[in-house]
Amino acid sequence: MKFSLAIPCYNEEKNLPLLLESINKLNYPRNDFEIIIIDNNCVDKTVEIAKKFGVDKIVKEEKQGLTYARQRGFLSAEGEIICCIDADCQLPVDWLKNASLFFEDLKTIAVSGPCDYFDANPIFRNISLFFQLVFYPLAPKTLNLFFKKPAALIIGGNSLIRKSALEKIEGFDTSVKFWGEDSLTAFRLAKIGKVVFNSKMKIFSSSRRFQKDGYFKTSIYYFLNYFSLYFKNKPFVKEK
Repeated sequence: MKFSLAIPCYNEEKNLPLLLESINKLNYPRNDFEIIIIDNNCVDKTVEIAKKFGVDKIVKEEKQGLTYARQRGFLSAEGEIICCIDADCQLPVDWLKNASLFFEDLKTIAVSGPCDYFDANPIFRNISLFFQLVFYPLAPKTLNLFFKKPAALIIGGNSLIRKSALEKIEGFDTSVKFWGEDSLTAFRLAKIGKVVFNSKMKIFSSSRRFQKDGYFKTSIYYFLNYFSLYFKNKPFVKEK
């Protein structure tokens, strides 16, 4: 089973080295995964750093935005499984090994797990992780039970999706720039196969977005976008 680790980057010179160092420590055969950096118009040393680490591919995406970059990564990937990873994350050593076990079930088309916000306020870090571990697996099941409409949940920067499944849904929906992009992908995937959210797929992630926009406000936005997309098929946050 070959994985394609697709990493969108927009000026990530500070964060990318930590991610690539963690990837180099993975206890998974190096020949069985490729590292793809999507240069989404970086003007810092991101590309230089990627070259220094010897990534397999550096591809350019001139259209600015996360979903454009994710789509470019998908189109550039050669692996059976597309791994969507944010540049400000760090992977546990057994991340790919654990993922490979989930995909032994041929009905599973996507896998995701919680984010441990290592640089966050300790109170927020613990509450967030608890909430993700307890409620994230329950939310889709509850929606399915009461509303009889396919539901699933993935975290965009910590998700692994079969390439064949992405091909069936024609890749990522670039009409959604950021807010709710992962929820929309999860709902679209839930219509064609099994989507798993499991604690064994935990990664470490920066809380920079929460710190920038506020812990409470950002959390509420994620919550509202998820349910808005499920019930109204459009994100709560309107982006230009």
